[in-house]
Amino acid sequence: MLDSFTYSTYATLVERLVRTHRLVRFVELAGAVPPHPFVILRHDVDYSPRAALQMATLEAEAGWRATYFLLPNGPYYNLLSPEHAGLPRRLVELGHEVGLHYDVRLFDEFPRERWDAILDAQAHLLAALSGAQVASIAMHQPALHGADPFAPRTDLVNAYHPRFVREATYVSDSCRAWRDASWRILFEGPLPDRLHLCVHPVNWAERDRNRSEVFAGARRELLHSIETSHADLMEKVSVHAAVKEHEARAARGRDAG
Repeated sequence: MLDSFTYSTYATLVERLVRTHRLVRFVELAGAVPPHPFVILRHDVDYSPRAALQMATLEAEAGWRATYFLLPNGPYYNLLSPEHAGLPRRLVELGHEVGLHYDVRLFDEFPRERWDAILDAQAHLLAALSGAQVASIAMHQPALHGADPFAPRTDLVNAYHPRFVREATYVSDSCRAWRDASWRILFEGPLPDRLHLCVHPVNWAERDRNRSEVFAGARRELLHSIETSHADLMEKVSVHAAVKEHEARAARGRDAG
């Protein structure tokens, strides 16, 4: 069933695309536009590093390469946590490009003259974690947060530059949904010469799930991470030397009383 969000459907989709189009990453678009026809295969990792790595592995096994945009930190994962710090490097090892996904709400906490330096710091961090230079950027949730303050920059390839969303046909599975026009393009055709396909790994799995299940799964991953961290903390607290001394002193006081 094509109107489902399974890995089988995804493979069918990409196999259709690569029969006539070349897959490209944003790092390959820093200079001249490559020969047509092509598909920019892009993934925004907003919620689930686990889902991103699974999709990246499936793509690599098929010989497909994509650009994965990662948030340095957010409510669902943090690239500076031991749990997730290895994700950028593993994606690069699989042959994918790692780009910077940035939440513009962060920048509102700082004077405007510091914004570029903060963006650069995030890009440098991602490069250090991945082992590859960051060549591309993409604003997180652009439909919700207004104009992109970094659109004028030319040193980084911006995924929302007009040549990628106007001169090319932009299609996204945001919120686990295809617009009617997108559906016709992807599964019925004809395909445009220049296609920009943005796929969110969290939406896809071995079996099809409804929208509520998809985001409930992201919530469970987050809660599991929190509970695991809490259990680890309490175990370390219980064996801390000061805690043992304090508890022994308190026990002696109770016995004496």
